[in-house]
Amino acid sequence: MNKQLRILIGDIGDESAANIAAALADNGEWAVTRLQLHDKLIEAVRREHTDVLILNQTASTIHIPVLTKELLRYSELVIIVLYRKKEDGLAQILTQQGVHYIPYPQNIPELVSYVYRLCGVRTEAQESANSKGNPELAVTHLLHSFGIPTNLRGFHYLRCAIITAFQQEHHSGCMMNLIYPTVAEMLHSTPSRVERSIRHAIMQAWENADQRTGWTFGFTDGHRMTNSEFISFAVDWLRTEQTARRYG
Repeated sequence: MNKQLRILIGDIGDESAANIAAALADNGEWAVTRLQLHDKLIEAVRREHTDVLILNQTASTIHIPVLTKELLRYSELVIIVLYRKKEDGLAQILTQQGVHYIPYPQNIPELVSYVYRLCGVRTEAQESANSKGNPELAVTHLLHSFGIPTNLRGFHYLRCAIITAFQQEHHSGCMMNLIYPTVAEMLHSTPSRVERSIRHAIMQAWENADQRTGWTFGFTDGHRMTNSEFISFAVDWLRTEQTARRYG
């Protein structure tokens, strides 16, 4: 059984901190909010033996790099800074400190999952899905984390392509020639329509890449992934996830 995480969320006076804390508490974690003020957060982290600290970049009450630098001098806690508008200078400083600087999630469960990944925690739902040998839920979550909405036809083609490639272990060199017809047959479409729809879904997600957490752990090398690259990455990710949970 995973130990209960102790999570502190900086409160800037809106409902966001309370909503995050409530979602984490619903998952059985110890999660509280504290005013996002330098001295109050320093005191709270020391007193509460915090595992994770979540800050909101939009607060004007603190100088975040100064706070995070001081905290990391004596604590090994995980620090996450959420932004709605990315600041490149701040991103560079926080990255050098080892702080996780990510876009504010469009839904709180996505942030909860991100916290668990950083802390090496697996949820009961994830374990259950893996024990049944069904990767569909994991792939669905992965596509959502990249910002690919379910209302796109390409979402369903892409999920089917990833699962099919994972199950059949196609080699990347010939994968697309085999995958597109297979997906088209399964979903009553044509290979060309499958290819176009998947490419459109990836392109749309890439346009908003700086707002989605998936691109922070998806290897892109500074360019939009092609269909083949995205599917190959997703298959490798899924195989790693399945292996880790089988033997981890």
